[in-house]
Order: sequence, then structure tokens, then C-alpha cells
Amino acid sequence: MLSESNSKIFFKLIQESSKEEIIWMNGYISGLLFFKKDFKEFRKEEEKKITLVYGTETGNAKNLAFDIYQKAKNEKLKIKLISLDQYRLQDLENEDYFFIIMSTHGEGDPPSSAKSFFNFIHCNKNLFLNKMKYSVLALGDKSYTYFCKAGEDVDKRLHNIGARRIVPIYKCDVDYENQAEKWFSEIINFLKKKKCEINTKNRKIYGKILNNIILNNQDKGSKKEIHHIEIFFQKRIKYLPGDSIGVFPENPSNEVDKIIEYVKKNRKKEFEKYKNKIFDLFKKNFNIFCLSENFLKKYSFLSDLREKKNILLNQKWKLIDLLIEFPMKEKCSLKNLIKIMEPIKPRLYSISSSPTAHGNEIHITVSRHRFQLNGETVYGHCSNFLSQLKIGDELYFFVYRNQLFKLPKSDKDIILIGPGTGIAPFRSFLYEREATEAIGKNWLFFGDQHFDTDFLYQKEIQNWKIKGILHRVSLSFSRDQEKKIYVQKKIWENRTEFFSWIKNGAYVYVCGNKIPMSVDVEKMICDVIEKVGKCDSKLFLKKMKKEGRYLKDVY
Repeated sequence: MLSESNSKIFFKLIQESSKEEIIWMNGYISGLLFFKKDFKEFRKEEEKKITLVYGTETGNAKNLAFDIYQKAKNEKLKIKLISLDQYRLQDLENEDYFFIIMSTHGEGDPPSSAKSFFNFIHCNKNLFLNKMKYSVLALGDKSYTYFCKAGEDVDKRLHNIGARRIVPIYKCDVDYENQAEKWFSEIINFLKKKKCEINTKNRKIYGKILNNIILNNQDKGSKKEIHHIEIFFQKRIKYLPGDSIGVFPENPSNEVDKIIEYVKKNRKKEFEKYKNKIFDLFKKNFNIFCLSENFLKKYSFLSDLREKKNILLNQKWKLIDLLIEFPMKEKCSLKNLIKIMEPIKPRLYSISSSPTAHGNEIHITVSRHRFQLNGETVYGHCSNFLSQLKIGDELYFFVYRNQLFKLPKSDKDIILIGPGTGIAPFRSFLYEREATEAIGKNWLFFGDQHFDTDFLYQKEIQNWKIKGILHRVSLSFSRDQEKKIYVQKKIWENRTEFFSWIKNGAYVYVCGNKIPMSVDVEKMICDVIEKVGKCDSKLFLKKMKKEGRYLKDVY
């Protein structure tokens, strides 16, 4: 309600204003309210707390926690560090992101500094931490029977009382540095993706499909389906080689129709209430495939499975299958279901075009994933959506800036290792280097299954070699001979030249599957450093990473 004085002003203003002015005021107020709401939600998400705690007996967990805390600060994260013996246990229910470094003492016991925390989470029957997202780094010694048991117990207990595990537990032996670094790296990647999701609402870009070409020669029997997709956008967008775009996929109409038919048949009255918006909600907003454990737990309260929710959690579900197999209770409404539905999450794809060479276009390289789900062949949500797009079709996306995976100065040499769709950012790199007339040398390692059917961007790569843009090209097609040959084998075959390049300052980039490709490639690079360079590979690689000369974009 307005105060008496403001009411007089308001009604006087309305009476003296024209119809057009009233319409303008209405729009202005609506926009103002929306902005305030949106801004508050944005700030609320941005201000979520990150807490790092440690329980230590000998000091290892403490030292490691301080080291990780410093790295987090370097990443510009607002993080709080505290020992568990000083942690206020009543704060647990208010934690957003909670990361624990926990050593094991004696016969699988927590260290003395963590006993109060340990007992609190295990003995408090009313504790429910559904707000918390967490991960545990457990320290131990494999020579003892109860290796990392205290950390395992904490990880399991937090999960059982509602907290969501965002990075699986890492169990470290006495030589814990590498495992700890991997654990922290996974956490950083998660938090960056989360921040990216928060910011996407206000950064959606409208685009139209210019081209959608299958790069594999399926007429000759390729078992793969990799699409080169070109997207046109009206407004000039700032991006750099190495960046990605996040695509918002839509659900297939035939799957949405099944849900609509089910609701229409089983919830007639409610269907009439929502019929004008229900299709769009399930088509463009809600995730209806591979439903999360968190969603299934909530759904168990709407069905008759509250006491038997493990029945739900033993397989992956589509929404329509779930509704048919375990219908909602009569007293539960469609509104209850809509309330717990999770949004469609954007998927990231490396940009394979150059901002200098391609103007108002962004290109991506997309593998249409196929897998089995409950005995049925299904396709990856976003890759299937993208693969079906035709020239002129519309989509929404945003640019995700990768601050680390960037080209060096134009006079620096680069080695690009990207089998399969890992070639995508390197196509961007090479177009950019050609367009800007960079003088550094470029060496590409590319591989796939067959030369005749799976040589992605073959003509472009051959042209770059003829023009001298690519100084060296090393190819490996694993299925073209009896014994499989992968890119790491080509690194070894060219080991003398490879070491010469990295010794003289070349930057190495790896893109593609994290496991096993990137692991095998790194192992081979270490072998080259050890056997050709006669150097300590750990120290050599550590120095390269510190100088920003060894960079990975793996998935």
C-alpha cells in the first residue's frame, strides 16, 4: 500500500498522463521490478560461501590446506580456511560449498582435532545438510589396514544426510601432492562452470544456423557422426581462440508430446490450467532425460516410494518412464512436479572458428554421442539437438571465456595435440595465426580411426601444410593397420624434434578426451623428456606449467 501523500501524487500523475505515458510507466515499473529481482538472485548466487576445513594429527593436512587455500586465493575465490577444532558446528547447516581435508589416525579414527566434528555429524539424528555441496580429500598411509577410513566415513555420512558430493573423494597415500593437485583442479573446474551457469542468464545470444555438415565419410563406412556447425549472429561478439560456447538445447518434440499426452490423460483438470504453457516448459526449460539423484529423491516424496527410494536410484530415468512406472500420488499436483523439475543445463563446445578470419560467425565441432540406456539406444541431449538443426534454424548460446587456454605471442612456436574433436580449438588457433600472419612455427598432431573416413578438416590441414602455416603435421589413424597407433606413438617417433621444440620454448596444447588420451600423452611427453633430454620430467613439466607453456582442455 502507498502512503497517503504518495497516493495523492500517484493518482494525480495517472489523471494527468496520456494513454501512451501510462503504458510507458507500466513498462518501466515492470522492468524495474524484474531487474531488482534478477539482480538480487544474481547477488545471492554470487555470494555463496566457500569453506575449506582440515583435520590433522601430524600437520600434513594443515600444510596441504594452507597450500590449497593460497591457490584458491590466486584463483580469486572468496574462501574461508579453518581447522576443524575451531569450527563452529552450528554453522554446518548454512554452508554452501564445504571442502574437507581429513587425515586418518590410529585404527581408522579421525585426528583429535576433528573428533568433535566427526561425532557431531554421525550422532546428530536431526542434521540434514541439503544446502551443502562438498568434497573430501582423505590423507592416509597404504601400509596401514584402515587406509583413509576417517575421510571415507566423513564422505559417506555427509552424503547420507543430504549433502551433495560435487567431486568424488580422493584418497591419498603418503606421497599426496599429485592427487591433491588433481582434487583441487576438479573443484576449480566445478566452481568455474557453476559461475559460468550463474552468468549465462544475462548473456544469451541469439544465433541462426548457416551450415551443418557431417565431417565423417559415412558412405565409406565411418561409425562416427561428427558435425561441423556454423552459427551466424547479428551482433559482434568478442571471443578469442581457445574460448567455448555454451549451447542451450531443447528437448525433442516427440518426447515432450509423450509427457503432454500422459498429463492430459491422467491430470485432465490440471492440464486445462497449464495447457498454454506446459509444452514450452517441457520443451525449452526442464531436463527430462537422465534425471539426477537429487531430483529422484524429491520425486520419491510425490510417489509411493518415499521409504523405497533406492528402487529409483538404481538406474537412469527419463521423466515419461518415471511417471508411468511410479505415478504421483493423487493428492500431489502437477504444480508439485513442476516445482522440483531441474532446468536444462547448457553444454560447452570449443569454438573452432577465428574471430579475425570468420567475422560474425562461430563454428563448433560436435560429435553426436550414442549410448545404451535401459536397453534402448539413446543420444546425447545437446549433441543430438545440434545434429538435427537445419540451415535457418535458431538457437541460443553464450560465450564461455577460457582464460588459460590461449595462444601465446605471435613469434612463439606451438605444438597442438588434438585427436578426434580435440582438433576444434586448434582449427581456431591456426585460422587466427594465418589471419594475423603470426611468425611462430606450428606443429599439429591429429588422429582418429580411419584416414579415408575420419580425417576431420582434411583439406584445410593439407592447405595449411602447403602454405607453410603448418610447419609439421603428424597423423595417426588407429584402425588403418593391425596394431593400433595413437598420437602418443607419433610423439615418440618424432621424439628428438619434439624435445628440441619444447626445450627451445614451444608451447604445448592438449585437447580431447581426458582419459585415457591426455594421460597417455602426458606420460609419453615425460618419457621423451627423460630419455631424449636426460632431464627430470617432473621438474621439466612443472616448469613448463609454471611458465604457461603446457596447457590442457580435456573432458
